[in-house]
Amino acid sequence: MEGFKIINRDIITEATAMAFADPHLQIPDSYVRAGEVPAGEVVGGADDESLELPVVDMARLLDPEHREEEIAWLGSACRSWGFFQLVNHGVDEAVIQKMKDNTVQFFELPLEDMNAVAVRPGGVEGFGHHFRSSTDKLDWTENLIIRTQPVVGINLEFWPSNPPTLRNSVNKYAMEMCLAMRLLGFMARDLGVN
Repeated sequence: MEGFKIINRDIITEATAMAFADPHLQIPDSYVRAGEVPAGEVVGGADDESLELPVVDMARLLDPEHREEEIAWLGSACRSWGFFQLVNHGVDEAVIQKMKDNTVQFFELPLEDMNAVAVRPGGVEGFGHHFRSSTDKLDWTENLIIRTQPVVGINLEFWPSNPPTLRNSVNKYAMEMCLAMRLLGFMARDLGVN
């Protein structure tokens, strides 16, 4: 996205957490971005086929007979939508579900527990939220950013120990995500880049 750059990440305070939790609170100006779709507004209709999420099939990408056609489809999805759903990726569903479950458990913890791995001033990794430099607006979200690759760059200080199974789930999930490098290779091929 043009103009998007993380310039700072901030710790989430009790006041911010309370604002996130209150569904009747008017969203503070520090989070409002002019020109974006207002919350609750639907873009397009359910009957508009042009708005169907592109689905890319990893099995077709790996099959020499269908590879070129699927690479072209992947490239089209990236250029037209900027994202896609990947099917037949081969990632163990149990690993995915455990990661989802542990993530939900982490974000259900009291703020004090989540802030045990809070982002540090000037840092990127940890629990918090971040700014956009082009608008200086906050994201209306809580997030946990941890590095999983390369292994030499991992700082376990930011990997939550609560819930107790989260670190193991993240590690297993990251190992499965070598898939991302394969996808990048197919994207590069569509662009004509080695």
